Amino acid sequence: MKAKNVERKFKWHSIYGQILQEKHLKEAWQKVKSNKGAGGIDGETLESFDKDSTKKLTKLLERLKAKEYKPSPVRRQYIPKKNGKVRPLGIPTIEDRIVQQAVVNVIQPKFEEEVFHKWSCGYRPGRGIQRALQIILWHIETGYNYIYDCDIKGFFDNIPHKKLMRILNKYIADGTVLDIIWKWLKAGYMEEGKFHDVTSGTPQGGVISPILANTYLNELDWTLEEHGIRFVRYADDFLVFARDKKGIKKAIKIVKEVLDKLGLEISSEKTKVVNFNEDDFDFLGYTFEHWRKRKKDGKPYFIVKPKESTWKDFRQKIKAKTRKTLTLNIKAWLKRVNPVIRGKVNYFLNLYKAINMNKSYGQESHCYINTFSNKLLAIDGYIRRRLRVAMIHNHPSQRKGWAMSTKWNNEYFAKVGLIPAFWQYYSYQFGYTIEDYIEYIKEKYRKKHKRKVQKAKERGQNYYNPERVRKMKYAQRLSTY
Repeated sequence: MKAKNVERKFKWHSIYGQILQEKHLKEAWQKVKSNKGAGGIDGETLESFDKDSTKKLTKLLERLKAKEYKPSPVRRQYIPKKNGKVRPLGIPTIEDRIVQQAVVNVIQPKFEEEVFHKWSCGYRPGRGIQRALQIILWHIETGYNYIYDCDIKGFFDNIPHKKLMRILNKYIADGTVLDIIWKWLKAGYMEEGKFHDVTSGTPQGGVISPILANTYLNELDWTLEEHGIRFVRYADDFLVFARDKKGIKKAIKIVKEVLDKLGLEISSEKTKVVNFNEDDFDFLGYTFEHWRKRKKDGKPYFIVKPKESTWKDFRQKIKAKTRKTLTLNIKAWLKRVNPVIRGKVNYFLNLYKAINMNKSYGQESHCYINTFSNKLLAIDGYIRRRLRVAMIHNHPSQRKGWAMSTKWNNEYFAKVGLIPAFWQYYSYQFGYTIEDYIEYIKEKYRKKHKRKVQKAKERGQNYYNPERVRKMKYAQRLSTY
């Protein structure tokens, strides 16, 4: 494959001229609007801009034509990371986002077709988590089981501006656009009313940031390609693969040399070498458990499943949507929780889709992915418990919520439209109906109940003791109101 990180003989001209068309600016505004998000330092929100968008876009276009457009500093905001730390975001003004989107709309198709590598998957149209998983599984299945799991320290904050501009100059000859990109990089940020200058980095939160980041690390992608090294990259997270120790040592040496030239540093505490025949690794929210052999026939297999932290995040998102201080009807509650369930399960299903796509290209799969059914059932139980308490408007409590399980049981929630995570995950793969799910859960409960009664009998106890009967009668009384 011919390298695409070399300087182009015919660079791209007239990019600025294309964004000076009214229809292109309107398209950019519609994209910004659909992406939602908060406003920048000028107080302008998507809602306030939308009220008079035609007039504001006309004025913005006039300033662009007169070359009087000047970017504003971004608004610094912090979002929590899963490790307890925070990630700084730079929120541009609505106007800046529109101009950035207009530039992206023009240059992205060119970069997609003529610059970016096929194994780069982050923040690219038509690619994403599923594509990254396909590549990882393909490499593992074809014997590339020595893996360099690399993380770049503070990547987005540490991209050197001048080096980035030199790389952009390989492809873009439009001086006006390059000048605007430089101004975006140097715009700085506002925090607590104070302006802060920046000497490196692209602000996470800016529309232009992903394509600039991918362009910068495209240098690494094509250098690895030139040396015949397999990899997968998702933004600043990437894996490098080799068949043996010698191959992975060579790959590590090349990675370090390229990153050093780019002025980037590897995060030693987050970077490791994995022998997938013995070691596990995490990537993109999934845990990849190493090769092993089945006991019954000795056939090799490996397991991929969502990381443990994913389930905690799932619960936290449901908890945030089911505050018992709100008094909503069942339809309103379902509108709050169903999108969370659907989004999480669709994320899990990326594994199934990736394996199926690889099978369509002739690759046999040795990967087991349906190993977390109990986790799905547990999250479904948690969601129902949260909803039962939230749906009690008169002094809600866990005790009352437990009592209402007689009335608001699994079948009730399934029939009113709550999406069971367990059902959605397996119905996508095997075509189960919601009725199949209800019957499965009923049978599961019957067997569980039978075991409890039998165990009590073996201990010489009466399962239906006075205390249990009292609780059952309380639940029956409460469920009739």
